[in-house]
Amino acid sequence: MRAAGIASLAVVLGLGAGVRPEVEVREDPPVASRPSTGSVTGRITPAGKVASVHAVSRVTGKRYAPDRFDRKTGEFRFAGLPGDATYDVTAVTADGARIEGIDLSWHEARLLRLAEVRRKQLKLPDPPKHEFSADDAAELIRYVADLKDFADVRRVLYLRGDGPRATMLVEVMRIRDFYAKKADQLIWRTELWYFKYAYGGWERVANVERVLERHRIPGAKWRKITLVYYPELSVHVDENGRSKPVKFEIPAKLDPARGRIADAEPVQKTKPIVLGLPRGPRPR
Repeated sequence: MRAAGIASLAVVLGLGAGVRPEVEVREDPPVASRPSTGSVTGRITPAGKVASVHAVSRVTGKRYAPDRFDRKTGEFRFAGLPGDATYDVTAVTADGARIEGIDLSWHEARLLRLAEVRRKQLKLPDPPKHEFSADDAAELIRYVADLKDFADVRRVLYLRGDGPRATMLVEVMRIRDFYAKKADQLIWRTELWYFKYAYGGWERVANVERVLERHRIPGAKWRKITLVYYPELSVHVDENGRSKPVKFEIPAKLDPARGRIADAEPVQKTKPIVLGLPRGPRPR
């Protein structure tokens, strides 16, 4: 009885000798192939101002040293970087200033690219569109100005809109008294925040912010820091390992709207740099 049951089950599953399964099971091809490694190359001038260069992934936090850096020409090369990823080139000048690229893409940029590939494979319609506008930018900047939290100083450095998504680089500080504060200590952070547009308004995406800098630091030491961000130093390596070379000239005077300049006061009244608008770089 038991043997007969097993034989019947084998026939049903197509496992009996000479029995072909009625249903062919096939796996879908992968949405995208495994990305190739690639290189990031470029030149930062004047070369005499550059003490060192590195590349960093804001997604993984991993930092890469160049396999070539010519101190006479400012040319550099980072090899063997994982593809389908973005890297921010960072330079330290001879006087200690830090000039860094900034990746303002969406926090799930790679998943968005894969979703687009899959939509085309399945011939699905595009998702609802939303054109990022000056009103959107103003709403997001007001959100930061009106925010009530532990920080008492907040400043939007960059805001990049991409349809129904937006990325913000923001500086936040706590300069009033806080628990276990010593002498002139302050808390200083720079972070990437992400927002999405839904149901007629913007909301901040929770628990996905990326902390670039986080310091509990004596005020005297903090005042010596110069750290500015330039999107021109951010490079995408595509899935085939290809990237565009970087060409960056260090400005004679660094822009305080792009970060923190040494000896500046904690409160800086700079205008946010807004990218992604259909017209003009900044909101009304």
